[in-house]
Amino acid sequence: MESISITDLQKLPTNPGVYIFRNSKSKVLYVGKAVNLQSRVKSYFANKDSLTAKTKALVEKITKIDHIKVENEIEALLLEAELIKRFRPPYNINLKDDKFYKFIKIEKDKISTTRKIDEKSSKATYLGPFPESTSISIILKTLRRVFPYRDCSIAKFNRYKKAKKPCLYGHIGLCPAPCQGIKEEKINEDNIKKVKEYIKGDRVMLFKKLESEMKLAAKEHNFEKAAYLRDQIASYNYLTQEKRNIKEYIKSPELIDDLSESSVKSLILLLEDKTNLKFQNKDIKSFRIEIFDISNIQGKNAVGAMVVLTGGIPDKKEYRKFKINTKDTPDDFSMMQEILDRRFKGKGWAHPDLIVIDGGKGQLSSAIEVLQKHELKIPIIGLAKRFENIIFAKNSGFESIDIPNSSSAIKILQKGRDEAHRFGITYYRKLHREKLYK
Repeated sequence: MESISITDLQKLPTNPGVYIFRNSKSKVLYVGKAVNLQSRVKSYFANKDSLTAKTKALVEKITKIDHIKVENEIEALLLEAELIKRFRPPYNINLKDDKFYKFIKIEKDKISTTRKIDEKSSKATYLGPFPESTSISIILKTLRRVFPYRDCSIAKFNRYKKAKKPCLYGHIGLCPAPCQGIKEEKINEDNIKKVKEYIKGDRVMLFKKLESEMKLAAKEHNFEKAAYLRDQIASYNYLTQEKRNIKEYIKSPELIDDLSESSVKSLILLLEDKTNLKFQNKDIKSFRIEIFDISNIQGKNAVGAMVVLTGGIPDKKEYRKFKINTKDTPDDFSMMQEILDRRFKGKGWAHPDLIVIDGGKGQLSSAIEVLQKHELKIPIIGLAKRFENIIFAKNSGFESIDIPNSSSAIKILQKGRDEAHRFGITYYRKLHREKLYK
């Protein structure tokens, strides 16, 4: 587990994760989660006068800060709850105080939240505790979109009496509406089991079950169920990105760094083996990948995004966004040239070890023209969306290589491409809103 002193807060990453405050004797004082570790931890020390008396007392005792990077906000929430349960930190609100801590209560046919555990009942599973009600809300709201489940009270639900029509949640697809019949009851109970496995951290097992169920349904020609499970798998993949047990982060706190560096190494070896590209920088930790993406609708409010991975880890302080100035009609090739031209005119910007263009031969060809204009010899590839294959220039033409989706090399390229798309779309929406309200 990586530790820093309170004088080295700049060394904290900007990734999602969990931070652990310790005193001079290394005792855990407080565990918290953050979408941006550096920003969140810095906030404790930026303006001490604005802190509450309790938080001020905590800050005065901190001498060391541990942190664990994770993939996303959901993992940060789940890891925070697991570490609080393990360390029982004094500055997290007392776990015995039911007025503050909440649990997720999972029964056979219902999911709810509670502040009290019924120790006499063996019919319910309690997951948590979670330090904030918002933590539970985010987890359940997100999971419910993937695995719809019932959460209404027993008074409103009678499994032996069919309701005339489902409630609002049933209509909008957030509840399977078990009040409508036996088939819906079974879907509800199956989805609740999946939610339980996800929160407990059994991600790999859950994913394998979903795939097995889908294949079995297709084999039995139950295509409606197979399609339903296929959609669940697609949503699940989007939600989780990496299917791992949350406890792996505790066993290996530097898991994200280790996996990212391993992926970069695999990518370099793959490209040097399968293409004519060669890389000068062999230091994996400093290896810089820049990914470029264009976001627009019919050319209007078009923007470009540049995302940077250093050692395979998103380096958000190096991200750049570009408002397209030269075109207001659809022309991805010209727009790609504009943002690359402006990028390489940027003074003081470190040059990348690899450039990745979101697109195929046309976008890649346009990007290569810009490199030639600036007399730059930087390895560059395209990532074509349709078949997720790598495009590269060879001789006077282009070639492509197909890589299995299970490859860590393709995963890191997809991760960067998806991040560039997210970053670009966020900027595009901002400009679009500003235009609407002018």
